[in-house]
Order: sequence, then structure tokens, then C-alpha cells
Amino acid sequence: MGKVIDYFHHPQMGERIFFAGYILFLWRSVWVTTMFPLSGLMTMVCVPLAALFLGLKILLYDHYPVRQFLLLASTLLCVCLVFLSSGSINPFFWLLLVAASRDVKFEKIVKVYLAVNIAVIFLAFCAASFDVIENLQYKTGKRGIRNSFGIIYPTDFGAHIFFLFLAYYYLKGEALRWYHYAITIAAAGLVYYFCNARLDSGCTLMLAVLYGVGNGIMHSRAVSMRVKMKWELLWRKVGVWAMVLFAVFSVLMTLFYQKDSRAWQELDKIVSSRLRLGNNGIEEYGWTLFGQAIEMVGNGGSTTLPSDYSFIDCSYMYMLLRHGIGFLVLMLAIFTICCYKNRHDQYFLYAMALISVNCVIAHHIIQVEYNPFALALLAQCVREPEGAWSLGHLRWKRQAFHRLNL
Repeated sequence: MGKVIDYFHHPQMGERIFFAGYILFLWRSVWVTTMFPLSGLMTMVCVPLAALFLGLKILLYDHYPVRQFLLLASTLLCVCLVFLSSGSINPFFWLLLVAASRDVKFEKIVKVYLAVNIAVIFLAFCAASFDVIENLQYKTGKRGIRNSFGIIYPTDFGAHIFFLFLAYYYLKGEALRWYHYAITIAAAGLVYYFCNARLDSGCTLMLAVLYGVGNGIMHSRAVSMRVKMKWELLWRKVGVWAMVLFAVFSVLMTLFYQKDSRAWQELDKIVSSRLRLGNNGIEEYGWTLFGQAIEMVGNGGSTTLPSDYSFIDCSYMYMLLRHGIGFLVLMLAIFTICCYKNRHDQYFLYAMALISVNCVIAHHIIQVEYNPFALALLAQCVREPEGAWSLGHLRWKRQAFHRLNL
């Protein structure tokens, strides 16, 4: 009995229990995005077991300061009301993962995310190549044939590729080299050519450019210290608020959309009808404090495209209409706090800015099989603030900031 008690008091035991639940939930979530059949047994085993492990981690090993407890309690109350109003359970599991990740190394979380995603997606790609599962191909006029490579839709395949590269870039940081950028640019081109997933190929290209420019500015001897410090300050001040800014922008653009305006129609074409669909959703359902049940008719899982497509892809509008004003505000608060906590880490801010842009068009913002970055709220930072810098360097830097009136 004593050995059992000692085992549960092992310093790493809480982390192990977290990863047991995280891997189960993540594996099942990624599997759902593939064309592999999903048995009821997998759902009955993976989801309750994952919830059990995550719940045990919280109850047995986690102790929250007052501010964290109040934030999590408020969000829990909100997601319970969302479930009662809309029937959606997804916000609850998202919050459960966020809460259970306290004191777990975020670097490990991202590495596990990469391992599980790469394994399942590679398996689906191979299975589709050998006709074990269907490679859905969508024939469109000007856009050619769009392949999904074993995933339920071409844009979902493109989203997996973008988020995988994003997670990898975040971990590599300043260790990124020219061949990483070259491979990423090539991958963006292949996704565009074979899947015609314009958003995700564009975001993957932006990923290479942003991290490349950021590393070029911060680690090049040819760039002045003044430019380096202004670049750093820009991200510390503006990067923290990127998601809030893009959320407000998306909601306002959708509200002001005019169906009879030629200019608005042309803009709507650029964003693949996101403005029109979001505006239709507002007119038909309105918005509520804690969400509502909305039937979302979208593509995916079949080459037969529905004639009454009504899926609201924009993450911010989806959260607003489906899960309500309250959850949207709390979700944005959580992501903003994540950015503020990691404001010393430009690579985290780059990642969040790219996710914020991607979510203007795509709906993956709280889907952990795509976006694991909310788990940074309570997890241990990958990069500690000023961890590798000397005291003298820090003092000099503060003086330089003062001289530049920054």
C-alpha cells in the first residue's frame, strides 16, 4: 500500500496522468478528421478515460492561485451555460485540457501534439495512397482537382499542415535555418497545387516569412540595435492583442457587410463568402449570451457537396453565434493572457498572430487537434524571460530602451 501511495506522490506523476488523458483525447480528435471509420467503442473509451485522467490531474495535483481559480471558475460556469443553451460540449473539453495543463512543460505538450498528429496524418496519407481509405477529390472549375489525402476535406488537410509547421517553428525558434524555410515554402506550394487550400498555403508561406524576417532582424549583425529593439517592442505591445484585434475586425466586417454592394461582394469573394455566411447567421439567429443550437451544413467526408451550405467558418463569428458572447469574451481573454504571459517570447507571439489571421477564415480556434496554444495559459513557458542574458546585458538594454524613449 505504501508503494502505491509513493507512486502517486512521484514528482512526475501529475504530468504523466495529464499526458495519458491528453494523448487519448488528441488521438481521437485527430482520427475524427480522417476518413478512417470511427467506431463507437473508440469514442466510448477515449473520451471518458481522457476526462477521467484530466480530472484526476486537476483534483490530485493542481493548486490554483486566486486569479487563475476565478478565471477558470468563470469559464467553467460559462461553458456549462453554453452546454445548456446550445448542446455543445466542445468548450468544456477545451477548458478541461487548459486547466489540467497547469505546471506541465508546454514544450512537451507541443512535442506530443506533433508526434500524435504526424503519426495519424501520415497513416491517413499512406492509407489513401493505397486505396485503403478514400482520397476525396473535388473537381472545381477554375481551381482544378482538390485532394484531401485521407483527411475529410482538402482545407482540413491544409490546416493540419499549417499547424504542424507552426508548432515545429515555435519549438525551433532561433535554431531555424534556411533549409527549414525552403522546405516550408515548398510545402506551401504543394498544398496549394494539390489541395488548392489557399488560406492554409498562404498562412504556411507567411509562417516562413515572419519567422525568417524575425530571426533575420534579431540575430543579424547587419541590423542596428535600435531596429532590433523597436521590433521587439512592437511585438510586446501589439502582438499580445493580435487575436482581439482580428476578432473585433471580423465581427465588425460581418456586421457592416451589405449584400447589395458590389464592393462588399468582391471583398466577400476574396474571403470565400465568410462575410455573407456570417451576416446570414446574424440575421437568422442573432446572438445570445451563452450560445444556441445552430445547424451547420458544411462540406467534408463526401464528394457530394450540399446545396444548402451554411457553415460559418470564421472562428470568431462561429464562437459568437454558436457559443455566445460570454464564451467569446472569455476565450479571447484566455488567449490574450497566454500572449501576455509569453510576451518575452517573440516566437510565441508570431505563432499567435498567424493563428489569429488563420481564424478569420477557418474555424479551428478551440480544436486542440489543430491549435494547442491555449494550453500555454497554465503550462510552463518554453522560453523563460531573459533566461540566457547576463545582468549587465539586461541593465544595458533597459538603459537603451530609456534613451530611445520606448
